[in-house]
Parts: sequence; C-alpha cells; structure tokens
Amino acid sequence: MAQDKKTSGRRNPVRFFTYLSPYWNLFVAGFAAMLAVTAARLAGPLILRELVDKAIPARDTGLMLRYALAYMGIIVVMGALTYFQTMLIVRLGLKVVTRIKDELFSHLLTLPVSYFDKHPVGELMARVENDTEKVKQLFSETVIFLATNVLYFLGMFAVFFRMDARVASFILLPVPLFLAAFLFLFGRLRPLYEKARKKYAEITAVATEFVQGIEILRAFNRTGYAAERLDAASKEKRDVEIRAGLFEYGFTGGMGFLAGPVFVVLIIRLVAPNIFRGALTVGTLLVFIEYGMRLFEPLLAIGENIRGIQQARVALGRIFGILDLEPEESPDAGGDPPSFRKSITFDRVSFEYKEGEPVLDSVSFTVEKGQTVALVGASGSGKTTTVSLLCRFYPYSRGRILVDGRPLESLDLRAWRRMIGLVLQDIYLFPGTVLENVRVYDDTVTELDVFGALKTVHAAEFVRRLPNELRTELHERGANLSMGEKQLLSFARAVAFDAEIVIMDEATASVDVATERRIQESMAELLAGRTAIIVAHRLSSILKADKILFFKDGRIVAQGRHEELLASLPDYGDLVRLQFPDLEGGGRGAEKRIAAVETSA
Repeated sequence: MAQDKKTSGRRNPVRFFTYLSPYWNLFVAGFAAMLAVTAARLAGPLILRELVDKAIPARDTGLMLRYALAYMGIIVVMGALTYFQTMLIVRLGLKVVTRIKDELFSHLLTLPVSYFDKHPVGELMARVENDTEKVKQLFSETVIFLATNVLYFLGMFAVFFRMDARVASFILLPVPLFLAAFLFLFGRLRPLYEKARKKYAEITAVATEFVQGIEILRAFNRTGYAAERLDAASKEKRDVEIRAGLFEYGFTGGMGFLAGPVFVVLIIRLVAPNIFRGALTVGTLLVFIEYGMRLFEPLLAIGENIRGIQQARVALGRIFGILDLEPEESPDAGGDPPSFRKSITFDRVSFEYKEGEPVLDSVSFTVEKGQTVALVGASGSGKTTTVSLLCRFYPYSRGRILVDGRPLESLDLRAWRRMIGLVLQDIYLFPGTVLENVRVYDDTVTELDVFGALKTVHAAEFVRRLPNELRTELHERGANLSMGEKQLLSFARAVAFDAEIVIMDEATASVDVATERRIQESMAELLAGRTAIIVAHRLSSILKADKILFFKDGRIVAQGRHEELLASLPDYGDLVRLQFPDLEGGGRGAEKRIAAVETSA
C-alpha cells in the first residue's frame, strides 16, 4: 500500500500535465516570451561590456549613446515581454485550475453519502478551493519561472565558457553543492508543508461547523469554547509554519549571504590576473561581476520554485486522492430501467456503518404498491438507516432488497431515485428563490407545477404573503422562513416531481400542531396513487398507516396496524401512553381518542 502511494505521488505531476493539452498554444506562447525575456536579461551586461571596451576607450560619444539606447531598449522590451508572458501564464493557470475544479467538484457529486459522513464540509472546501489554488501557482508562476531561471542560469554559464572556459569551470564547481543543499532542504520541508495544509483544512472545517451552528453556540454561551478550539488549531498550524519558515529562510538566507560575496571574490581572483596580462578586458570583468552578482538569484529562485512544486505536489496528491475515489455508481454502469408495480421487499437485510457494529440485523418486510407503511421505534433503532438503504445511499451488508422481484442494485440508480420523493426533518434550502428551491433548479418543472404542489401541501397561502411570492429570495438555509414553512416547501418538492414513492423521515417533527394538521389534511391527496414510507416519532402522523413496523435494536419486533400493535405489543403501548398521557385504555376507538387529545392540545 505504501509503495502504491509512493508510485502515485510520482505520477501526479505527470498526470497534471495532461490537463494542459487543450491549452498548448498559451503554453508555447508563454514559453517563447520567457525565452525572449531571458535573452534580454543576458544581453544587458554584454552591451555594457561593449560600452566599456569600445565606446569609452574610443571616446566616441555617439557610439556610447547608441549602446545606452540599446540598453534602454532592451529594458523596455524586456518589460513589455514580461507583461505579455505574465498575462499568458496567468490565463493558462486559470484555465487549467478551472478545469481541475470543475472535474473535482463534479466528481465529489458522484461520491457515496458515506464519504461525506467522514469528511467535514470545511475540509472539502479547503480541497476544492485552496488546494486547487496552490496547483494554479504551479502553472501561473512556478513551472514557467523554474524554466526561466534554469535557462537564465545556463545562459550565464554559456557566456562564461565562451569568454573564459577555465574561469567558468572554477565558478561552476560549487554550484552542484548549492543545488544538492537546496534539494536536501526542500526534501526535509515537504512533510512540514503537508502537515501545514492538513492543519489548514482542519481549521476550515472547524470554522465552517461553528459558523453553521452559531445560534446554538450563542444560546448555550459556548462561543468562547469555539474561539478557543479554533485558536488552538490555528496555533498548531502557526507552529508548523514557523518551523518550516525558520528552517527554509534561515538556510536560504545564510546561503545567499555567503554565496554572493564568495562568487564575486572568486571571480575577481580568477579574472583580474588575466586582465593584467591583457588576456581579458575590463568589460569582460564587468560581465563576470554582473553575472556573478546575479548568479545566486536564479539558484535561489530555482530553490523557491522547487519549494512551490513541493507544495503543489502535496495539493495534487490530495486532489487526485479524491478524483481516484470510486464513484457511487460508474457513469457507464447503466442498470435496468426501474418499474414499481407490485412490491418492495426487504429480505433479511443487515447493515453496519462500522465493522462488527450492526445497525440493522436481518430486517424483513414488504411494502405493497399504494400502501402507507410507518417505521416506529426508539432513536437509533435503525429506521432512518432502512430508508437510506432503500434510497441506495449505502450498500447493505447482507440480504436482499427486491423491487418487483428484481435486486435493487441492478436498477439504474438515477432513474430509481427519480421515482422517490424524499422529505427529511433536517431541511436544506439552497440559495435562491422559493421557485428554485421547490423545483431544485430543474427548469422542466414549470411555475404552474410548483404552485400546484404548494397548494397541495397548503403552502400557497404563506408563499403569497412573501414580498415577491415565488420569486422571493431566501436567506442562507431559509433563515427568513419559519421551521414549519421550510418543512412545507420540502413537502412541495416531493409533489412537484410527482414521485411514485414518498419517503418521509421525521418530516413533521419540526412543525407545530396546527401546521401538522394542515399537512395531514392534504396527506390523502398527496399520497393518492403513491406508496409512502414514513419514519415518525409522532404517532398522530401514522395512525392511518396500512402497516406499522416497530423497530428495536436494529430488528423489527412486530408489524401490523395501529390497533393490532396497541393490543399485542407492550412497547408500542408504552410509546402511545408516553405521547398521550391523558389516554387510558386502548384497542378500538383509540385512534379517535388520540385525535381528540391532539385537538385539545
């Protein structure tokens, strides 16, 4: 496994270059501009040499002026080319990183629900945004500048060797030592960069979770704890970055301080005797000194570029780690077109989130088409997990789920989910209007369909009271609506998409009694011709169910109609008495008495 990870890490940069293929024209143009800039940088000292060696000894003012204008022209051209190169490589980086972001986010949408259970929102946002931004620098800055600095460095030595091969050889001797030192340095820094990026993702995750739960933190006076936890995570990241910074800048600063003067002294020591003998000119010494003073620049920049590549490698590893995850269903998996004409059967279905800790244990039941089936039991007994398996959010461990006798996993996943209308207790409303939230950005659902769905669930009245009715913009997570109004919109979604199977998971737990009664009044119309599976703690919402399944510790201990369970299952009777303490007795007429208690409440 470690070897696979190491091999994958080596392949990541190569794999990244495949994203360049549509944009080779930008890369080639940027590279050409870079070559021109490098040539201009190399030409500057050579013009100064001609000025010193020819124009000044000849006292030719016109020639001096021409050399000065040529030097100025090179500076202007170099500036223009640098601007042109920068624009090209920035465009290149943006295009490449936009493509990666698009692919990364699209792939995230294909991953199973279990992946999102294990990874906080903030961590995923850090990967989608910050890791890809770090990769953008690989092309908008790092790669091009690395090539520029390498060519500039090689160009200087080409000039050195042309002017005096012996001197150039002596100057070249310490260079491999400096490069080896840089490679050693950044090899040691890479684990620190990786740790710092993990800490950043952790900080983003913590901040996101606490901001989303700000009301709870304030209500329970725990904002101080949130600040302390975020501060602790930030200090851990700070400590890692300080260690990396001290190590990096202390090392490179020391080398820069020592290497610059060392190169200049070495050059003077080697070149001066040749000048005294007349073998070399003063202009040549000037070129050697100019290049010698700049020699450490590309070396240091190459080291910095290598650091950027190391950071990008870390980010690439995390990005490709997500892209390599198996999707919930392969795009070409296909599957049989689903049809639901008879029944859905759970046949000895078992499931566990963690190995050795079963959540469902040999659950068996049948839902006939058109039936309303309720799932009742204590929290953690397996009710929500059951409907999650039916929605294929998780693969079950053992047993079978059959739809008209066909295994659920053999059906086309998308087509199957289109048959389901899911209404949850934890309602999520997207940024946008009421219209877009009900039809979930699906333009095939018309405004007329949406308004009809709102009328069905008795939500049209409150929507008409909103400032812009269907086009009213909702605040984040629907903060400008009451909990009951948000729940009604989630009911309207199921109706708007004309779902054959309606699954309600504690769908009325967050609404008041009056709102729940309004929903129940439209329930007959809502469920007409549909199959309903209702997870509920509030028994008043499932009294008329065709079948009630009583869950306990991951098993179904009894099933039947309300009157049957009330008469035969003590645990169910305890649940009824717990919710309706004023109710005495049971059996026939219990439904009316419970309804009466609800009305009086």
